[in-house]
Amino acid sequence: MNETLTDILESTPPAFLDLGIDHYSPTQLNCSMASWAYKYAVLDQERRRSLKHNIKMYFGVVIGELCQLCFCDELWSFKSQVVKNKDKYSLDRALEALDAHMTKYEPWDDADKELYEGIKDTAPDMMRQAYNGWKSMNLKTPVVAERNVRLKFTYVNCLGRTDGDDELMFIEQKCKVPQLNRPKKDGTRSVKHVALPKDEPQITHARQTAFYHFATGKKPHLMYCNAKEYKIFDPSNCQYLTKDAMEEHLEHYKRMARLRDRAIMKCNGSVRDLLADLDPDWEHNYEWDIGEEHKEHAQQVFKEAQSA
Repeated sequence: MNETLTDILESTPPAFLDLGIDHYSPTQLNCSMASWAYKYAVLDQERRRSLKHNIKMYFGVVIGELCQLCFCDELWSFKSQVVKNKDKYSLDRALEALDAHMTKYEPWDDADKELYEGIKDTAPDMMRQAYNGWKSMNLKTPVVAERNVRLKFTYVNCLGRTDGDDELMFIEQKCKVPQLNRPKKDGTRSVKHVALPKDEPQITHARQTAFYHFATGKKPHLMYCNAKEYKIFDPSNCQYLTKDAMEEHLEHYKRMARLRDRAIMKCNGSVRDLLADLDPDWEHNYEWDIGEEHKEHAQQVFKEAQSA
C-alpha cells in the first residue's frame, strides 16, 4: 500500500491510460468482456454513476453502511483518508437512520417503484439480521471499514474495499432482498423472501471473498442475510472458501485480467478497436439492464465499432 499514484501511472502501459483504465477490481473481473469494455472504457466514472439503479442495490448499500457505523472504529474514504467513528450507532439508531434512507429513495421506474412499495417494510428486519451477523463475528478493535486493498496483476493492480476487518479476519456482506410474487386475481402482489445459500455461497461472491483474503492475509467470512436470518460461510463450513478453492478463485481473476490485458494491448488504447472484437449478449438476463438510454448507447457504440 506504499505505492503512490505517480508510481502506478509510471508503471502502467500507455494503452491502459489511453482508455482511462489504471486498475481492475473484482466487480470488473466478474463482468463479461463486452460489459466491462462498455462500462470502463467507454464510460467515465461520472457516467457509470448514472447507470440504472434499483431498490435491491439500495438495500445492500444502505444496510451495509449502517452496519459499518454500528461496528467499525475507522471508516476509509475513497482517497484513503481515515475518519474515526467515535460515536457508533446502536441498533435503534441504525433503524431510525434506515427509515430515513428508505423514505427518501427515488425509484428508477414504475417496476422499481412497485418493488420498492412492496418490500420497503422488510428493511428493518433485514437490518436486524445483518446487525446480528456482524455482532456474532465479535471483531476486535480497531475494526476498519472500506479499507483500500490491492493485489498486483501483470500490468495493473486489482483494487477492492473491505466491508469490515480487524487484525485477524474480515467480513464480506451480501443482502438477499425480497421479490414480489406474481399478481393475485385482485392485482395485489405478496412478498417473496429469497432464501440464503444452503451449502455453498454463490461462486462470484466466493471469488470476491478470496480476493480480499489474499489482499489482506486475513481469515475470510462471507455473510448473507435476508429479513428472516443470517448465515456466515468461512473455510470451516464450505468448500468454496478452502485454501485450494480460494487459490483457484484468484487464478480465475488472473485469467480474466489477462484476457483484458491482451485486448487492451492489441487495441493500443483505441476504444473502437477494443469493442470491434467483442460480442455483447444483449439478451443476458441482467448484464445490460442498465437503463434503456444507456443500453441504446451501448448498442450504438458497438455497432459503429464493428462496422468500421
